[in-house]
Amino acid sequence: MELFLVRHGESRNNTLPRSHHLPDPPLTELGRLQVAQLARADLWTALRPQRILSSPLWRAMATAAPLAARLGVPWQVWADLAEVHRSHPGDGQPVTELAAAFPEAEFEPGIHWPDQSGDEDPEGAVARARRVVARVASLAGVDRVALVGHGGFGQYLVRAWLGAPQDGSVELLQDNTAVHQLRFAHGRVVLVRFNDTAHLAPALGAAAAGG
Repeated sequence: MELFLVRHGESRNNTLPRSHHLPDPPLTELGRLQVAQLARADLWTALRPQRILSSPLWRAMATAAPLAARLGVPWQVWADLAEVHRSHPGDGQPVTELAAAFPEAEFEPGIHWPDQSGDEDPEGAVARARRVVARVASLAGVDRVALVGHGGFGQYLVRAWLGAPQDGSVELLQDNTAVHQLRFAHGRVVLVRFNDTAHLAPALGAAAAGG
């Protein structure tokens, strides 16, 4: 199996201090340009994912939509792929509104979103990353999957697949619309591509902190 982890384009929160973050922010103009270049990138001709999975947060869905249109593959939304602190009050829009805005997206059966159960601690994020790993491994008949999500939870996912410590001692750079590629074969995991933003024009490639 091959996995391609993609971080969303620049969102409004990526331009704000954390104390001023907005619930479920949209992409900025720069973010929309980044996403357009991501969808047009030549690398997808070679990688050829068979399915796209994404977070239900707006910035991730707005990143996944052009990519799904370009590739012409199924796109499913998983609540498990949301950002780590996804449960802040007001963070996340109802599925009915998301479905109206992104009619090409399919939502996982029985999706519970938005989740207002409270902040997620690191132990909860680790458990969720392990759950995603197991869910992806159980996908039938799919060898190449693109996951569109976030900088924070993306770190938990990459560490989970590589077997790296989840105690904060391993920090992974993830720029907006960066692509990571992991290959699984013969009991081994190979990190083929990491934080790849070669698809971005130089003026669009600035890094942004946060989810």
